[in-house]
Amino acid sequence: MKGGKAFFLYKQNIPRHLTIFLFSTLLLSLFFWADNLEAGESFNIEAQRWTEAEKIFHSDPHWLGGDGAASIDLGNGRVLWLFGDSLIDLAGTGSRRSSDLVRNSLAIQRGYDPSMAKMKFYWKMKEGKPKAFFGHNGNKWFWPASGIMLGKHLIIFLMEIKEAGNELGFEACGWKAVWIDNPQEEPNRWKLTWLISPQMKGLVVGSGNPLLEKGFLTVCAADSRDRAVYLVRWPESSAATGTLVNLQYWAGEKAGWVQGEKHKPVRIITDGQMEFSVQYQPKLNRYLQVQTLSVMNPCLALSSAESMTGPWSLQTCFFTPGEQGSPELLIYAGKSHPELKGADMVFTYVVNTTREDILLDDMSIYFPVMLKGRIIASQAVP
Repeated sequence: MKGGKAFFLYKQNIPRHLTIFLFSTLLLSLFFWADNLEAGESFNIEAQRWTEAEKIFHSDPHWLGGDGAASIDLGNGRVLWLFGDSLIDLAGTGSRRSSDLVRNSLAIQRGYDPSMAKMKFYWKMKEGKPKAFFGHNGNKWFWPASGIMLGKHLIIFLMEIKEAGNELGFEACGWKAVWIDNPQEEPNRWKLTWLISPQMKGLVVGSGNPLLEKGFLTVCAADSRDRAVYLVRWPESSAATGTLVNLQYWAGEKAGWVQGEKHKPVRIITDGQMEFSVQYQPKLNRYLQVQTLSVMNPCLALSSAESMTGPWSLQTCFFTPGEQGSPELLIYAGKSHPELKGADMVFTYVVNTTREDILLDDMSIYFPVMLKGRIIASQAVP
């Protein structure tokens, strides 16, 4: 593999020697229980591996894996996938040892059911070498976070990362938003505009799926220091023109939504991640947040709330990955994908490793793992 520095370490504050996963019991699935808005009802989510759908990530002999795996509905059956560190083998040998590392790449899925859809991958080229689709100068780069269509335009939120003297060799240092005027065309023809992106100390805006509701574009922001989750928003009329200057943030029930530094932002989720998803689930009449729970227990976990501002329920595991328990594997980036069809809910997560030799030779890891989930409503036990 050519390029990159310790990219195979997960994007958390994980010491190199922390190759732990203490859980040896491997379950196919667990259940999440929560109160529904209908009195006397509850629901659970049952998830299982969707290997048929996963094949879509293995369809290009040049794209040999990537993490992150956020998705955006572009409309008309097109889904945009955003990946972080990606391995590109221009020769098509199928070997990661002859591949180049790019800090981000993307793909367009055609068809909402991934088990029947087609996928085409994209990255930039410079002097005959693959390069990140969203480039950066110097010692900084971008890992994609999320995005949303605003009318006929597309906005994508990116995590800004820089080299650091910590055990990982990198750290999040901010965020950036990029505006695409023509997302209906192929990505190699996109016109990109980098937007003014107001920074909030330690917060990386764009974690979780952006949502349009009540005339505002609402986006989650994860704290790069402790992974707590906050909320920011802009009037939809401003965001729809690519104007993100007048950022508002949630300061709690008493202060509400505010601008400036008069109030401190109030976290909505204490134990979050840098990468997760949030969606409104009409079948349950509530919001669902999905993430991998923690380094020690990287199950897929779910929390719910009647409002984006909370209160959010405690995060509870609903699926235990079969890879969990191996001391050399890292499991992260658990997300849901509300635009995908073929199941009540669709999820992905990523399996990485602390050992570069394993990453380069084990082609069963570092492709997104896909799950299909079933929502089961049931009567609560009296």
